[in-house]
Formats: sequence, C-alpha cells, structure tokens
Amino acid sequence: MTQPVAEARVTDNLAVRLLAGTAEHPDRPAILQGSEVVTYRQLTTAVRTTAARLRGLGVGPGDRVALLFGNDHRFAEALLATIWAGAVAVPLNTRAGSASLEHVMGDAAPRVLLSHDPLANRATALAAPAGVPVLLATPDRWRGDSPGEGSPSGADEPAAVHSTDICLQPYTSGSTGNPKGCLLSHGGQHWNASTVARVWELAADDRGLITAPLYHKNAMICVVKPLLLVGGTIVIGRSPDPAGIPAEVAAHRCTYTTGVPATYEMLLASEQHREHDLSSLRFVICGSAPLSDALGRRFADGLGVPVIEAYGLTEGGPQVLMNPRTDHPRYGLAGHPLPGCEVRLHDPELPTSSLAQAEQVPVGEAGELWVRNPGVTAGYHRLPEVTAERISDGWLRTGDLAVAEPDGYLRVLGRADDMMNVGGENVYPLEVEKLLRTMPGVGQAAVVPIPHERKGQVPAAFVVGEGLTEDEVKQYTLTHGAAHAHPRRVWFVDELPLGGTGKVDYARLTARAQETITEEKESS
Repeated sequence: MTQPVAEARVTDNLAVRLLAGTAEHPDRPAILQGSEVVTYRQLTTAVRTTAARLRGLGVGPGDRVALLFGNDHRFAEALLATIWAGAVAVPLNTRAGSASLEHVMGDAAPRVLLSHDPLANRATALAAPAGVPVLLATPDRWRGDSPGEGSPSGADEPAAVHSTDICLQPYTSGSTGNPKGCLLSHGGQHWNASTVARVWELAADDRGLITAPLYHKNAMICVVKPLLLVGGTIVIGRSPDPAGIPAEVAAHRCTYTTGVPATYEMLLASEQHREHDLSSLRFVICGSAPLSDALGRRFADGLGVPVIEAYGLTEGGPQVLMNPRTDHPRYGLAGHPLPGCEVRLHDPELPTSSLAQAEQVPVGEAGELWVRNPGVTAGYHRLPEVTAERISDGWLRTGDLAVAEPDGYLRVLGRADDMMNVGGENVYPLEVEKLLRTMPGVGQAAVVPIPHERKGQVPAAFVVGEGLTEDEVKQYTLTHGAAHAHPRRVWFVDELPLGGTGKVDYARLTARAQETITEEKESS
C-alpha cells in the first residue's frame, strides 16, 4: 500500500523559516554593511517584492534563478526571494573563470539571472547565449532587460513546498573536472542552520562578520542562515582584505567572524588587531581548510578569543563536523559530528555499492570519511552516474581522509587523492604542513608531491618564513617527524597563492614545482 504524499506547506519554505522572527523584531538590524542598515522588516518587504518580480518574469516552483553578486546585501535579498517563490537559487562563483561559469549556466539553465551594477557586464555576457533575462539590483529597485508581464495577484506570497523540495543548487569548485550542482533541500538546510546555531549557542545579540565570499558555504552556513534563524545581525565587510576585519569588528561590535587559516594569517601579519577594540569578539570560526594545533594557538593568542574549527563540504550538509563553542578548543581537530549527523571511516578503495557490508577502519587509522544527515545533497544535477558513485542509502563519500580519536573527535587529513605513496609509505601533505608550522620562523607552508626516481613521489614544500635555509627546514622535519615524510625540496616564497574561496591553490603550486624542477634539469 502506497503512503499518501505529504501536503506542501508554506511553513516548510526555508526563506519563510529564516524570516519567521520578523514580526517579533521588525526594527532589529538584519544586515549591516558600512553605513547601510537593513532591518528585518525591510528585508522581508524586499524579499516579497523581489519574489513578485521573479514571478512576473515567469519564474515558478523548481525553476532555477542564477545569482551573480559580490559581497552586497542585495545578494541575501535575491537568495531569499528566489527560495520564497519556490524556485531554486544557483549562487555563482564570481571568482571563477568564464569557462566554468558558462558550464554552470548551461547546466543549471536558469530562468533569470540576478546581479548588481558592479557585475552588470559579466552578467549580460553570461546570460546572452541562452537569452536569459537579467535583473540588476540598484539601491532601491531592480532594473531589467526584460520587463516581464507584470506580477500576478498574490505573487508576493511565499510558496508552499515539501521539506524535500530543492531550494539551493550551489556548485562544487570544479577542482577535479567541471563544477557539479549539489541539490540541497528546504528541510535539510533548515536542519543544518538550526543545528549550527544550537551548537555554537548563537542568539539574537550575536553579530557575525563576513569578509569571505557570500556565495560560499563558509559564509552561508556559519553566518547568514543561522543568524537569520535566531534573529541576529549579519555584518558584511566592505572589503575582502583580512586587514580590515579589526576595524569592522570595532565599528559594528561584532561577536564573531569566520574565515580560513589564510584569513587569520594575513590579519595578524597586518598588525591591525593591535589598533582596534576587539572586546566584543566572543570567538572566531576557522573552516574550509584544516587548522594545525600550533596555528590555532597562535591565532587565539593574537586575537584574544578561542578559534573554533569546523569542517564541511558543499554537498555534505554543508556543515558536518564542529568543535563546540568553548574557551579551551581542541586545536588541530575538526570536531564531533553535528547532532543528527552520522559519520563512518572506510578504506578509500571501498566501492560505493559495498558500503552496507563494509567494516570501518580501526580508531586511530586513516579512512575515507562518509557522512549521512538531513542536509546531504539529494544528488548531483543531471549527473546520475556521479550520484550513484558518491551516494548510497543517504551516505555521501566525501573523498576526504580522516582519523577518529578515541573520544570521538575527528582529525581531517585532506583529500584522498592528495595522499602520497612514498616508497610504500603513506604521506599526508597536511600533516607535513602542520609539522612545518611548528618550526620557529615559519609562517605558512604548503606541501605538494614531486616525482622521484626510486620512491615514485616525495613531498616538496613552499614556505613563507624568514631567516631560514632549505637544509634547516629539512633537518627540522627529519628530527621532529617521520623520515619518509620530510620534504625533499623547500622553496621560500613571499606568499602562497590563494583560490577564489581563500584556500591555498595547490594546483598552481604543483605546476610551479614541476616547472622549477624541469628548468633546473635543463640548465644543469
């Protein structure tokens, strides 16, 4: 006997849930950006108006709406309006190349593209091949190249949805092939946001600062969604430069901020944390890249607050592992699974079809991390084969390696594909990086593989540091770490190249290492 299909409900709409507190605190700031203040009442009104405009352009339930924005508060309005209307928001990576964005536009086939004046030319170029209408946000209205047919009656009312309906389709970074669209549901994203807010004890008096790209999961799940849910205030930094964080914290009395390790490295290097009042800060979040114990302590000492590490991935919840909010974090560990999230560690060679019968690797040994929770992607857009390869019975294979500690904390080692086999010994680049950062004089470090005649491949390191020699760095790692894991080459650089989301660009470093080695051979 088939089960009756649940009725679609307005109360399951993610945008409705995120703005549910507006009636209780209409005049509280929802978003601050420089001198601009957007109250909850103003945000909700703008969301309704924009949803009506989208419907006037023919946008209906399940249609895709692409969003191309820099860090502008109108992005939040566009995102919520799309979801409010029952459509699917497709945030675009503004730092991606043209080929990547053209692929996403072709794959998502959006009905409309929403953007703002600073990116007007790029938006028009992306939308033109498919004849997609473009709406540009101006300070008080939307300006479009297609006027639409006018909004139907009741067009500003929220759409009734099922909790399993898709509301977001962010794309993976595309570091291994074309970007893949991750199908995230209304119910799953509400679960993730509410759980994050509960674990980190976020409340209405919290003000979260964003300097990372708004479209990225780091900003969305650490600040935007959980703070709207609890009635807090989102502060959008006027500049992506980490040196500007202390001034923003002081001006808006921010209680926390979020970033990646490079964010806090550059912040401390700027010395601006010594020039501004940071007494409102309660903690800072570090995600998107693993944090070493030494680095976590240095950041905490410099900023005077705990650094709370977390781990997630676009299709995984997005948030999967979190350290609790505490005055004594376990630096170097990504944390426990969120309440309601299951994790397993398996042999990386395990076929997805064999998951049900497979045993986990023992505690203390490295395995591939699998996760299952309500926020895990329902699949990859238009990629049934990839979905079958990566998902089994709700379990997602992340492609990341991790080790479970006896007390249940997990330590993330990096991508399974990044693991080096050095003469039969496994070497994890991130573990070598953590060791390097404990060396006095070393600021940042990145480790990549280089070919070796006898061992197949060996580690090489790019180091930001002063007063050191290559031999000194090698000797330090030989003394304090495993011999097979020490970097055979060390290159000193002024800074490490970063990708669009603030992570170290390892592809560029790998290419640079290979070019350097080739040039040395040719000149010898």
